[in-house]
Amino acid sequence: MKKKLPMGAFEDAVMEVLWADGGWMTPSEIHSELAQGRTLAYTTVTTTLVRLVEKGRLERHPDGRAFVYHPTLTRAQWVAARMSEVLAGGGDRTTVLGHFVETLDERQRTQLRRMLAARGEQ
Repeated sequence: MKKKLPMGAFEDAVMEVLWADGGWMTPSEIHSELAQGRTLAYTTVTTTLVRLVEKGRLERHPDGRAFVYHPTLTRAQWVAARMSEVLAGGGDRTTVLGHFVETLDERQRTQLRRMLAARGEQ
């Protein structure tokens, strides 16, 4: 049996299933994909889907007696949003950003400088 994922990681897993499918999926279809090899409550999936809709990360439409879900963000937009959430919870943003920049290689730092310059923020 696989160990439980933290909630942020579970949201990531739900999003990965939706991106991999590329279309609209029901909670049942998402549950089936995620439950392979482990015990997973259906309500955990539906609760997570509702929370992602409330956060604006998914859209949903009625489909018969159920809803179908689809991402409103690309993978890159999702990661950027998660980075912003982590940064907001990290205390001193300047220090956190400084440590993050230290993890970048020279090519990535050069790209970051170009992106900031293009926005007039360097």
